[in-house]
Amino acid sequence: MNRLASSLSVAIIGCALFAPTTAFAAGPEACGGIELSAIGECHFEFDGGCSAKCEPLRFQAACDGQCNASLDASCTSSCEGSCQASCEADPGKFDCRAACYADCNATVAAQCDAGDDDCIAYVQADCSATCEAQCEIVAPSASCDAQCNACCSGSCEVDANFDCSLECSAELQGGCEIDCESPSGALFCDGQYIAVQDLPACIQYLVDNFSLELELEASASLTSAMCSYGPAGFGDEHLTLSLLGLGVVFWRRRRQGLER
Repeated sequence: MNRLASSLSVAIIGCALFAPTTAFAAGPEACGGIELSAIGECHFEFDGGCSAKCEPLRFQAACDGQCNASLDASCTSSCEGSCQASCEADPGKFDCRAACYADCNATVAAQCDAGDDDCIAYVQADCSATCEAQCEIVAPSASCDAQCNACCSGSCEVDANFDCSLECSAELQGGCEIDCESPSGALFCDGQYIAVQDLPACIQYLVDNFSLELELEASASLTSAMCSYGPAGFGDEHLTLSLLGLGVVFWRRRRQGLER
C-alpha cells in the first residue's frame, strides 16, 4: 500500500472480471478523450477531498483531447515574426519553451475576464504543458525556423482552442463532482481528471498504453481479499469492477524486478 504516493479507500466487497457491455473500444475515447503522453499512476478519489480537486487545472489533459481546432493563420504569422526576430538576435540563448509560454500567456490569458483567476491559471497551465510538448521535439541547437515553428504551434494551439477549453472545463467540473459522490469515485491520473465514458474499456486502454497494473485490495470485518490483474490477466478481455465493500483501488507503474 505504501508504494503509491496516494491511495484511497473505496467501497469494495469483491472484484470481478466480466465481458464488456458497451460498444467502446479500448481507446482514449473510453477515457473521455484523454490526451497524455505518459502516466505514472492512477487512483480514485471520493468524498470530502475529491470535490476540491474538481477544478480547471485538473481538466487540462481531458480538454486537450476534446478540443482540436485548426491553428489560426494570423496567430501563426504574428508569432513567427516576433519569434524569428528574437531567435536570430541571439540563437545560442533562445529558449523555445520560454518564448512559446511568453507568447501564449500574453495572447491567450488576456482573453480571460478581469479578475477571473481560474481562467488565467487554466490558460497558464495549458500554455506551459502545450509549449513543453511542442518544444521537446526540437533540439536547442535546431535552426530558428524549426524552433519557432514548434514555439508558435504550441502558443497558437492554445489560442485556437481557448473557447472550447473553457467550455469543456466547465462541463467537466460538473461531471467530476458527480463522480466524487459515486461509490467508485472520480478517477485521476497524475493529477488529471479522467472523464471515464466506459470503465472496462478505459482500464484496458490505460493498462495497454501506459504500463500500468491494476490492483484491488478488499478488506473489511467480514472479508479480506486481494485481486490483482496484470497484463497477463487481461488478455483480450476488459475489466468491469464490482465496487461494493471496503478497500482500495489503484494503479501503479510496473517496475522490472519488483514483486507485484
